[in-house]
Amino acid sequence: MSGGEIDLHGLTVADALARFTDHYNGRLRAGDTGPLRVIHGYGSSGRGGDLRTALRAFLFRHASRLEFVPGETYFNNPGVTVVYPKHPLPASGNPRFPFRNR
Repeated sequence: MSGGEIDLHGLTVADALARFTDHYNGRLRAGDTGPLRVIHGYGSSGRGGDLRTALRAFLFRHASRLEFVPGETYFNNPGVTVVYPKHPLPASGNPRFPFRNR
């Protein structure tokens, strides 16, 4: 995976959002504000759809910190979302982080 891409296939929703958040924040700390291509799958196995839905809901809740474009909008690919970072996201260890594995 390059700095501009992260693959979340096969992860639980909680793990995927934590990994995304850590990667996103790490890029910002390094001064990288370029687009981040998030590969989550399109839901052919059922899980990709869950990841896509949860990720986009998370991004929408944090719209003041970033911009994002669903892959199907411009790339004809529902299995990706492109994120344009602006400000750090709450860390996955933060009590305000919405998903946790139990």
